[in-house]
Amino acid sequence: MAAFVTPAQATDVLPSTVSGNPSCEDLGYDFGYKPAGENVPGTYTVMPGFTITFSADSELHSIDWSSTYGPAAVLLKAGVMTNVYEYDGTVTSDTGLQTPTNTGGNQAALSHIEFCFTLEPVVTKTAVPSFERAYTWTIDKTVVPTSLTLEKGATAMVDYTVVLANSSVDSDWAVSGSVTIVNPWPVDADIVSITDHLADNSAVTLTCPSDTVLDAGETIVCTYDHALAGAVSGTNTAVVVVDYGFGDKTVSDDAAYTFGDPSTVTDECVEVTDSLQGLLDDELCDPFTFMYQRQVGPYNAAGTYYVDNTATFVTNDTGTTGDDDAQVVITVPEDSSVCTLTLGYWKTHSHSGPAAHYDDGWSNVGALEENTMFYSSGQTWLQVFNTPPAGNAYYILAQQYMAAWLNVHDGADSTAAVDSALAQADTLFSSLSGTTLTRQQTTLAKQLAGTLASYNEGLIGPGHCDAPLS
Repeated sequence: MAAFVTPAQATDVLPSTVSGNPSCEDLGYDFGYKPAGENVPGTYTVMPGFTITFSADSELHSIDWSSTYGPAAVLLKAGVMTNVYEYDGTVTSDTGLQTPTNTGGNQAALSHIEFCFTLEPVVTKTAVPSFERAYTWTIDKTVVPTSLTLEKGATAMVDYTVVLANSSVDSDWAVSGSVTIVNPWPVDADIVSITDHLADNSAVTLTCPSDTVLDAGETIVCTYDHALAGAVSGTNTAVVVVDYGFGDKTVSDDAAYTFGDPSTVTDECVEVTDSLQGLLDDELCDPFTFMYQRQVGPYNAAGTYYVDNTATFVTNDTGTTGDDDAQVVITVPEDSSVCTLTLGYWKTHSHSGPAAHYDDGWSNVGALEENTMFYSSGQTWLQVFNTPPAGNAYYILAQQYMAAWLNVHDGADSTAAVDSALAQADTLFSSLSGTTLTRQQTTLAKQLAGTLASYNEGLIGPGHCDAPLS
């Protein structure tokens, strides 16, 4: 690219002096411009967008100048001699240029000034990388537990999890831009060729005007959009060859490009909704896990109930949707007490608490309820419940026996094995005068306690009540 931007001082440029009145062309330059006023300071328009200005002292000995485009030389003609100040074409102004001395040894007054130029177009190039990134989203919804048994009128909390994940794919890598060619000179140029290539010399196709001549002062712009195999940064070079009538002139310009963020992003965010919970996020742009609880129940009639819950996403650009659902199956027995409750439930749901809700199943024990004496133990039912067994098979069996007895008498369905265990336990406790067991009795007590524990915990029999009233 030809640039015309660097100022310089005359003290940096020493003139050469030639005799006579040579023109720029005489000295081998492509083009010369001589202001119409010859030695009259002022601003002169070479062509639209291209001006030259010079000023002088009162004696026309010292000259300052500036030019839109940098000259290759400035000629100062005075007397019979000419001072030639040569530049490299990048200097656009200078000061203190001196006219030559005449044959008498005195500095002569300026008779005319001429600016010499090497003709070449100004070429500038741009290169902009681009690529697309498209996101794909997935949704996974789960619930714990997936099934449970409730008493009539009871409720329970279930835990939902909704997991949003995404992945992306990049595509359509390209580099695009323009090649701008300016002819700043008052001379037409034939366009020989305009080409473009990458650093690996692979050709880039340009779309250019159909001009075959670059007219004086004309600007033409070529564009390109070149596909790439991947996000590989590089350099793009445009090469322009023109002919001003003096042979081919080649000018080039480079533009580096570096891939960074995608130029186009699709479906990077989603809106997430839930059929029960409502709006979870109106603009989710990163993977995320939603966790929340919801109440199921109460149900006042026996039967099987299904709680269906669907989570859905919609992408922000293409409107792509996805969903996943989770179901909780709830069984409400015909008799709300048909299921069993553990010893931990019964010992906390008497009149003595600490649970807020009293279970009237305790009324089946008798008028004293939890304060009824338990066989010959010397303790009430509640006291036996609250006595740590500490390995004593008497208390291990007694606590499971009381819970099973309360379950059965509260309406829970029994089994033959449970009925047998309850009967054997009753016989054993009735035969004792305290809480001490023989080795044989200990073995039997532990066996019976195991059967009754399985019943109370729902492993055998009608099943455990997941969420009793509390």
